[in-house]
Amino acid sequence: MLTKRNHAGKVLAMLPLICASLAQAQQGSGHDPLFLTATNGTEIANFLAVVNTRTQETDYVPTGGAGGVPSGSNAGGVAVQGQLVAVVNFGSSNVTIFVRQGNAIEPMQMIQTASKPVSVAFGHDHLVVLGLTTAQSFPVYGNTVGASDGMVQLQIGDGSAGQIVTYSGGAVYTEKSGGISEVQLSTDGMAGLSGPTISVALPPAPNNSTPFGMVARDAYVYVTIAHSDLEALVVKGEIVSIAAGPTPYKDQSGNLLHAPCWNALSGQFLYSSDSPGKQLLRYLVSDTNVFFDKAAVATLKGGPTDLYVQNNLLGVIDGGDGVNYSDVSLFNIDSEGELTLRFALKIPSQINGAAIIE
Repeated sequence: MLTKRNHAGKVLAMLPLICASLAQAQQGSGHDPLFLTATNGTEIANFLAVVNTRTQETDYVPTGGAGGVPSGSNAGGVAVQGQLVAVVNFGSSNVTIFVRQGNAIEPMQMIQTASKPVSVAFGHDHLVVLGLTTAQSFPVYGNTVGASDGMVQLQIGDGSAGQIVTYSGGAVYTEKSGGISEVQLSTDGMAGLSGPTISVALPPAPNNSTPFGMVARDAYVYVTIAHSDLEALVVKGEIVSIAAGPTPYKDQSGNLLHAPCWNALSGQFLYSSDSPGKQLLRYLVSDTNVFFDKAAVATLKGGPTDLYVQNNLLGVIDGGDGVNYSDVSLFNIDSEGELTLRFALKIPSQINGAAIIE
């Protein structure tokens, strides 16, 4: 068993020897919210990092696969539904399914994917997986994931796949080279993902550069057009509202100073990670509009690469020093959308994906 308490050391070098057994983080009979991210190492096995949000105790559970998702290039590498967790193993073209047991997370099964997975999401009684060239669905039965029941080829398919989310109309995915695409996703035991693929028309250049991170609620999908410094609301396959982020967003040489990259929702507040600016941005959203509200609602030591909201908690991962460690930060969200840092700790690895399970 490995237990890490808020200090980096050289723990990952010891993981292959120590982590043969499952991580056990029991804190009495109650369940604490757990923050989840993946170590994403390419030279060592992939591990799910499990951070207890009350004690800050951190455990590492082997996924049985290899990481290697390009750092900072994707969101949704970890997904949760109820007591179920899915984690991408980019290097081995599979996804590990975990189940929460008390305050521990235990691996239960492995599912193969048609292309290297970068993003996962639950919805419509399915797990959907975005790979570099395909989107695939797997039916969910309680805490078990079944065999693939649907697959579509990505609209562009050039390896620039960004993120996949589900919404009331099906599933939607981004390709960073210039695509937002919607696909059908059935429920009630019917076949999963299927075409036709519907492309969402992007604004004219230069306001169409790098569609990237998404979050959805009901029929409403909020999407970043990251390198154009824009946040967009997509309804019924069309962009109905758009908001510019902090300006100027490029320097005189064209280098990015700001870019809303990944999204998380808390009521009317949408938080977006500004990786170049090492901060979180806040937008105000409704079913018809999105407005830029506030920059630097939180500042971070590294460029944030994913974030997740659960109730009044917001968890963020950032790139740390870019080599030796990454950062996990947990914030409390108040009724005005303001953030208060609960804790920050280092993970001695590059990491990918963010989720909170209760």
